[in-house]
Amino acid sequence: MSYKLIALDIDGTIRSDDYPLSERTRLAVSRARDAGALITLATGRTFKSALKQSSDLNITTPIASSQGAHVVDPLTSQVLWHVPLTQQMTRIAMDAVRPYGLDVMGYRDNAVFVSDMTDWAISYGERNEVEVNAVGDLGNYTADSMTRLVVRGDEDVIEGLEIDLKAKFDSTELYITRSLPYFCEILHPHGGKDKALNWLCEAKGIRSEETVAFGNGYNDVEMLAWAGYSVAIGGAVPQVLEVADTISPPIEEDGAAQIIEGLLDRGLIG
Repeated sequence: MSYKLIALDIDGTIRSDDYPLSERTRLAVSRARDAGALITLATGRTFKSALKQSSDLNITTPIASSQGAHVVDPLTSQVLWHVPLTQQMTRIAMDAVRPYGLDVMGYRDNAVFVSDMTDWAISYGERNEVEVNAVGDLGNYTADSMTRLVVRGDEDVIEGLEIDLKAKFDSTELYITRSLPYFCEILHPHGGKDKALNWLCEAKGIRSEETVAFGNGYNDVEMLAWAGYSVAIGGAVPQVLEVADTISPPIEEDGAAQIIEGLLDRGLIG
């Protein structure tokens, strides 16, 4: 059997703030594509933010953004699959989060919505070049359905919040994950990188056993558990290391590229 789809997380997997996307990674991805595999990104970034990395890797396969709640064609920007929170889900999530007194952002398309325009919200919009809109009580905002909610706080508080929310809501009610240690994300229960990739595979006639997935963070756990062959990048969080089939060298050693090269040398891609 050979692998027909390769799914790459971005931050902490193929690039970081200290280590940009490397030429070795570009070349490995290009070789895998030439061998016949589809290459996609599965990221917590918005589509607009992920598009730069998609372009740098010459990816033409639809990519999964916003933790897998969104699948978009990178060439045409056509939304192929989208599972936003319903307004009722947003309300119950906000009711559960409100007692913590933390900053909450709602994402939809390329805009961010907040209850109050704080200094942090202004700074976030400027850093990420995204429009931030203050809409009053986010839980009662009904003009748009949010693709996801992101709660920001200290790492220990966010870890506790994730535990509390998972105890309060089962997987059929809300999908709860952490992206960064200080971000807790709340999505529709059909969201998640694994579900987006499953949709993509069904659309392309690919079985899950024919996929390879690379990740490093809490939000990659379900994706790696789903994939036919899962790769944790060296330095990944313990939960990722536990579910992965193999552990690559760290990002500074182009770990993802090394694994792809090895699979290509063994004739297992395409």
